[in-house]
Amino acid sequence: MERRKRGRRRRLVAFVVLSVVMVWMAGCAVGQSYGLSSLMSMKQEEKHAEEMLGTGMPGDEGSTDESEAAGDDSHAEPPGIVIDAGGVTEGDTAVFVPGEDELDPNHGILTPGSDSDGGGNATEAAHGDGQPESAVDSDDALNDGSEYDSAPIVGESDTEETSESAEEEKAMPEDERKLAALTFDDGPDPKYTTAILDILKEKGVKATFFVVGTQVEKYPEILQRIEEEGHAVGNHSYSHKDLSKLAKPGIQQQVDRTDEAIEAELGYVPELFRAPYGAVSDTLEAVLENENRRLVGWTVDTRDWAGTPITDMREMIRKETGANGIILMHSFGGKHIRNTVEMLPDVIDDLHNLGFTLVTVDQIPE
Repeated sequence: MERRKRGRRRRLVAFVVLSVVMVWMAGCAVGQSYGLSSLMSMKQEEKHAEEMLGTGMPGDEGSTDESEAAGDDSHAEPPGIVIDAGGVTEGDTAVFVPGEDELDPNHGILTPGSDSDGGGNATEAAHGDGQPESAVDSDDALNDGSEYDSAPIVGESDTEETSESAEEEKAMPEDERKLAALTFDDGPDPKYTTAILDILKEKGVKATFFVVGTQVEKYPEILQRIEEEGHAVGNHSYSHKDLSKLAKPGIQQQVDRTDEAIEAELGYVPELFRAPYGAVSDTLEAVLENENRRLVGWTVDTRDWAGTPITDMREMIRKETGANGIILMHSFGGKHIRNTVEMLPDVIDDLHNLGFTLVTVDQIPE
């Protein structure tokens, strides 16, 4: 009897031990599975994070940083010298966004066919007209010629009123008229420049376009349209370099190559010249004076390239435009130029309501 009890106890102990061992083994298997799953999940998250940052895992050389590729045109250009109707003053500078094929590896703007500025700086500062990045905003880099889809439509009655006002202004003696000039830099291009030309035509207004040589070579037909519709044309350098940093040979090259591009299409060399960024040196002034050129600045800088809100630009133009005023805007140079197109009809009406006669720069006294 006692022996039978001891046998049952041994079997019970063996069963308990076996149960404990089986539970322990099951726990180890679950823990190992969970640990392996967690490790795999961590690896996947790490790879995803590296792809998002653009660093990539080994073998993922194709990863790119979207923010870098998109660029950012919100960086303001440092203050430069502005030539206005009253002389030389300190102020903000104008801007220009070159095409990707005009950028060197150091983000400077190259003169096609030459790696040198002809005696000046061998490499140019990374201006990009207000943006030091090499990437160009896709909104303008495409230059696909598509119509500006948000350009305002001028009604027939508005056109008639504007035409009557313009005729009244023309009938006034010239010495009694209050003159102002609308100017547009950095074109031509098939998107914003053509939209601006459409509005000027509808409003019966003439303006002045300071063109860049590389853009003229790309879109000669738009330069021809500018001329055919009665607007004035000025030289704005060949590749929008800061001419105040160049020696005479470099300056001469920038001026001459643009003259050649304009003359090839229009049959003449323009008298008007505007320095990129408003940056002027004694050397540049001497070159222009030797060729009997007129150096043109501005009295109102809309800073349209920087994304200034339309309401602010209109208010600025209304308040700051005086007799013989010259208003700086752009017809190319970044996505913000769409604001210029949108506000232009209202700006023209504002200036007419203030008693201004809108003319080309050559009609503004020096």
